[in-house]
Amino acid sequence: MKVAVARERAEGETRVAATPETVAKLIALGASVTIETGAGTLARIPDEDYARAGATIAPTAEAAVSGADIVLAVRRPAAATVSGAAKGALVIGTLDPYGNEADIAALAGAGVTAVAMEFMPPVRCVRPGSS
Repeated sequence: MKVAVARERAEGETRVAATPETVAKLIALGASVTIETGAGTLARIPDEDYARAGATIAPTAEAAVSGADIVLAVRRPAAATVSGAAKGALVIGTLDPYGNEADIAALAGAGVTAVAMEFMPPVRCVRPGSS
């Protein structure tokens, strides 16, 4: 299973969808991870840290996403960015669908399944024996 992370392109966005720590955990689970070069730069994470964690560094977003089964994003990626992902690939991120129906329809047209993280309910962890 291939997981991809492209550089965020929204103006002012300094976050990245994965850290070297999460990359290492995904790889330990059997995934391959490809990161677009410079994806972590604004978050102060150099490509070398991702490479040390086992990720492949791709020169472009298209190369990173090519054939991916899962695309992780902070903000909604452009449909053109994910069009090379595997058919039915999951695109997971904050997608801001309201008022952006055309962009969401374009993602659907690209053949991916979009998961809007802002619609996920918060998880409350309770230890056994506590209330």
